[in-house]
Amino acid sequence: MLTCYCQKPICLCTGQSKGFIHVSCWDLCMSEQVPKGVEPDLTDSLLSSISVDEPWTLLERFSELERVSGSKEEVEAAEYITDRLTKLSVPFTRYDPSLYISQPLKGSIRTIDRPFEPGPVKTISFSASGTVAGEVVYVGEAGADLLSDDDEPPGEPFAHVEDLTGKIALTSAGFLSIEATRALERKGAAAVITIHPHKREPHDGIATPIWGGAPTLDQRDELPSVPIITINNPDGEVLIQWATEDRPFHAEVETDLNTEWMKCPLVVAEIHAGAAETDEFVLLHGHYDSWYVGITDNATGDAGLLECARVFAEHADDLKRNLRIAWWPGHSTGRYAGSTWYADKFALDLAENCVAQVNMDSPGAKGSKEYTDMSCWTPDAHDIIVGAIEDVTDAAYTERFPFRAGDYSFDNIGLTGMFMLSSNIPTKEREERGYHTVGGCGGNSDAWHVSTDSLDKAGKDELVRDVKVYALSILRVLNADLLPLDQGRYLERIKETVEGYNDVAGDNFDFSPTIELLVELENNLVTFTQQVENGEIPIERANAVLLKFARICNRIYLVRGGQFEQDPAIGRDPVPSFAPVKNYEILSPNEAKFLTVQLTRAQNSVCGQLQNANDLLNTEL
Repeated sequence: MLTCYCQKPICLCTGQSKGFIHVSCWDLCMSEQVPKGVEPDLTDSLLSSISVDEPWTLLERFSELERVSGSKEEVEAAEYITDRLTKLSVPFTRYDPSLYISQPLKGSIRTIDRPFEPGPVKTISFSASGTVAGEVVYVGEAGADLLSDDDEPPGEPFAHVEDLTGKIALTSAGFLSIEATRALERKGAAAVITIHPHKREPHDGIATPIWGGAPTLDQRDELPSVPIITINNPDGEVLIQWATEDRPFHAEVETDLNTEWMKCPLVVAEIHAGAAETDEFVLLHGHYDSWYVGITDNATGDAGLLECARVFAEHADDLKRNLRIAWWPGHSTGRYAGSTWYADKFALDLAENCVAQVNMDSPGAKGSKEYTDMSCWTPDAHDIIVGAIEDVTDAAYTERFPFRAGDYSFDNIGLTGMFMLSSNIPTKEREERGYHTVGGCGGNSDAWHVSTDSLDKAGKDELVRDVKVYALSILRVLNADLLPLDQGRYLERIKETVEGYNDVAGDNFDFSPTIELLVELENNLVTFTQQVENGEIPIERANAVLLKFARICNRIYLVRGGQFEQDPAIGRDPVPSFAPVKNYEILSPNEAKFLTVQLTRAQNSVCGQLQNANDLLNTEL
């Protein structure tokens, strides 16, 4: 409860206030009680403007649309968004790029030598289409799941499995990892059956390691070459029993997919800052395509994006940086194809002018109360995110290393990242409900990537709360004079990581050149910051330096490839170019020499980037 300037109590969630002022008292307050020219505080005014009305209307409409990329209903969803932006007087551009999309049409299994009537059977995007018959061999589990933020453990997945030529591999790996699929193919598997943890309906998913869906010409052989199907857990237990009996068990697997280039609408709203002339912007984004009607993955995010467009447009005159809001297609069936297309198309603009990217995915799930399992951000954004959470709600939060998932298609460019996924149902409550771990829908595994992700899975209060956390985080970047990105904290996190790798390396490799450069860089950054605070370095110049500095830190911490490339969609560790040091423990002395060559080159690259960061600071000192 807050107080109007007229001293009457008001509540921000009633929608009957304008900032801290009753709508009915606005003229009186502004004319008699508030000094001329004084406006209500921008933060309070913006947050109090956030309502559930616009978002919930979108959810009701999207609950009628199965927004699979390349479909008519995806186009209808895009047109709903553009119609609303038009009515809200928010400028936008609609693009219609051709994206490489893989629509699963059919997955089936037929047992050849015994009766079996399975529940729902699915194939997954970018599986090969075809029919394969053969002996079913149970190969157990292997590796981390697709949504894990950990790399595969050292060694080959399914190392215990022998030749599978002509056979169908049955695995209880659950969310079958990309590396595990590749390993089974290398061993000769003619098809793969993966058993999902869900008791009723296996989740939909995707098999390709190619970020953005479309491979480059020399990446085409990395697409899966075998049919892949998923079955539910009870059916899987039956197949495991048969596959582990003495007599062989045979089956026929069939998949059918539509994998081709498809035109998909991509909508980008532009809210121009009225309080400053600038090319700098924050990119707020999320996918609007879905599996089925996908309410909490990601219609709630689409609703939040639309509400942010409405509210920030109303306050545009007070903004100091621009806000760009994008709705991506091709997330689910194109491995983030829409955001990847945008990263390619506008790469130089993003590299030059985007101060941060904010991914809104799966906010507002009913029962979500924490920001502990599914929220992640880069270290330099920590204070922004934590401050917003603490100022909006008393919810618990945990910092997590950014996943190589979602529409984080801007890592290689070097953009600071704020939030990938949103709030979550507490772990204890999920366990009480019997939910297995998933990566979206607030942790509701009875919704994530299945046909039951319907309107009842969203919560009005939860959605408004999450949108406020996003909006406050964004506003504090848009209107900060000095960019509030803590590069000192980033350097410390990188240094801790490299020191850990140095301990793992032992006598095999020496990362001290990197560590020494990081210490020097930390000291120079402290001096630079002090000079900025003392007014010796202009704010505008300081921001330009810090933005370039952030690009370097983000690329060292998150990526292996070039700035305008895309790393594969597989798990990663911090400072991923150094992470292979863990393999020394399993390599022969001769193999270890090859790893040393790899790490030497990786260290040269990292040290070169750190020296560039030092040069940035030394130019100003």
